[in-house]
Amino acid sequence: MRYLFILVSIFVSFNLYADNISKLYEDKEKLQYDDLVVDIRGYKVPTRAAFKGWVLLNHAEDKVKGIADYFRAEGIEVSMPLYLILLQGTDWVMNNTSLFTLPNKKHLPDMVNTIKFIQQYIEPEIGIVIPVSGERSAAFNKSAGGAGLSKHLIFCALDMVPREDISRPELHKKLKAIHKKYGAKYKVGLGLYSGVRFHIDTCGYRAW
Repeated sequence: MRYLFILVSIFVSFNLYADNISKLYEDKEKLQYDDLVVDIRGYKVPTRAAFKGWVLLNHAEDKVKGIADYFRAEGIEVSMPLYLILLQGTDWVMNNTSLFTLPNKKHLPDMVNTIKFIQQYIEPEIGIVIPVSGERSAAFNKSAGGAGLSKHLIFCALDMVPREDISRPELHKKLKAIHKKYGAKYKVGLGLYSGVRFHIDTCGYRAW
């Protein structure tokens, strides 16, 4: 009976191992590049499916849930997907770094303030925005040419592009007007970049 148990255990273990090996070659979902990365205003932005894969590979489910629960408790609306807020940037391949990173808990309130400002003052004027760079590690920020004291490093800044069509002059006109009217009160940093990409943070009143 003992030998039969050992044989059964070996057989089961072998089959489980064989099943795991087979998963390396399966193509059940037939995923394509477009399922994982989409072009947004010229930026290669990962999809939610890509984020889910990153979360599973890094065993980050509980940490991501904790951030989501905190944002929800602080009244953050769902127009801006959490995973895009955690996106380091769109040039991670060239920088040999990870697509996403997870912020220090002590920095969560700063991002809440930034998102609330965007949702209360920016989006009503230009429509829904799509983040293309949020939390950054020091390594990513350096390789991407970010400022040494970038607010992305402390989870306070978002670089974004508008979801709807808007010209660069019109976008800049609206953003500058918002910054002039509310920037000092909410300590808003406004950065205007190439195309329709722009930066917002609430950790220091300034503009560039």
